[in-house]
Amino acid sequence: MAALRYAGLDDTDSEDELPLGWEQRTTKDGWVYYANHTEEKTQWEHPKTGKRKRIAGDLPYGWEQETDENGQVYFVDHINKRTTYLDPRLAFTVDDNPTKPTTRQRYDGSTTAMEILQGRDFTGKVVVVTGANSGIGFETAKSFALHGAHVILACRNMTRANEAVSRILGEWVHVTATAMKIRDCSITTEISFWSHTYHPPPMIFLCSSGKRAVHFSCCPL
Repeated sequence: MAALRYAGLDDTDSEDELPLGWEQRTTKDGWVYYANHTEEKTQWEHPKTGKRKRIAGDLPYGWEQETDENGQVYFVDHINKRTTYLDPRLAFTVDDNPTKPTTRQRYDGSTTAMEILQGRDFTGKVVVVTGANSGIGFETAKSFALHGAHVILACRNMTRANEAVSRILGEWVHVTATAMKIRDCSITTEISFWSHTYHPPPMIFLCSSGKRAVHFSCCPL
């Protein structure tokens, strides 16, 4: 559990929770195996469920797989500047059942925006997020940016919006993000305007703050 917390992957699924003294690991080709430190042995089957699992999908944005001098696989998180022997994709495994594959994606109150979008590629897409200078809006905008989208932070306070954009741009060299001023008014006309004039047009509008519709007006940085 401590290793899962370090990688940002707290596991709250009781069925898959490992007994004391067990550790979950992965091979170079993506198969999951289990190490019993008490008896000093390993096995392919989960000690509780008896299931075999394998990793699904690519590593999250900013992660890289390496091999240490002993031949053991480890993972580098360039965004948070840390390393771990725990595969960050362990929260997204599939059972070794070719007839009925079931992807296990465990989302709960502690799930982050990065975990929700894990394995998805939004390269070439445009995402507009309102209220994105802090809180849930900021984390959502950052996650989309780190997964390839061009993110537009639509905020009333441009000073805070520009600060948020700078923080996102500092996360990874390949991200793109800009700020946009909004003010209280009708949003319908402006969404139509953006859809017909922005190339590529916005793929997703996420309203994370405010009780009324808003009017968008572009403000270059």
